Amino acid sequence: MTTKINTNEDWNHILELAESDNNMAQYEVAVIYDSGLVIKGVEIVEESQSEAFKWYYKAYQNGNIDVITRIADFFSEGIHCEQNLELAIELYQKEIDKGNGLAANNLATVYRDLKDYKKAFEFYKIARDLDNSDSLPLALCYYFGIGTEKNLATSFEILLKISEDKSKSGNHQYAIDEANYFLGRIYLDGEIVEKSIVKALAFLKIANADNDHRSAQELLNIVGGND
Repeated sequence: MTTKINTNEDWNHILELAESDNNMAQYEVAVIYDSGLVIKGVEIVEESQSEAFKWYYKAYQNGNIDVITRIADFFSEGIHCEQNLELAIELYQKEIDKGNGLAANNLATVYRDLKDYKKAFEFYKIARDLDNSDSLPLALCYYFGIGTEKNLATSFEILLKISEDKSKSGNHQYAIDEANYFLGRIYLDGEIVEKSIVKALAFLKIANADNDHRSAQELLNIVGGND
């Protein structure tokens, strides 16, 4: 978002620009509809995926390249449009060729849903190489041997990097919590690292820091870490 919207007047102004075929304004209107807009507790714009798609598509038709990955998301799932996997894959690939890690990750989920796990793994790997911000799926592919040979050592390395991620633009908290949970499991198993209840407890407690990780809680109960 480049336009700051603080009032209804600001919203009406950018909407007018969008309606006059300004493709950047169309993109910004789409982004606002995608998640809605609340200012000081007052809802200015109600979330509307149908409106979001309409404006993303207008921006795309008018040459805005920033919308390509999001448009591909809609076409891949058939949200407020006819599903078109062929077009979605083509659009994702265009973005991947430009170095877009999110597009690679989203394309991986398309192949995952198609049960083509080798292709999914391939694009999770490309996503990690382009942008480390969402590498949990790759770590779990190695952990469980999905789409590739099981490799706990490689999974462990990736999980550690996720666990140690302190960057604002890095992994989501969910991914960090999951990474800590699986690191705890690895130390409990003791297959590729020396078994350590102490280290396992440390990672499991971090995973359950907000007291909302059921799987971590179950393991903590077993090893007496909920005292």
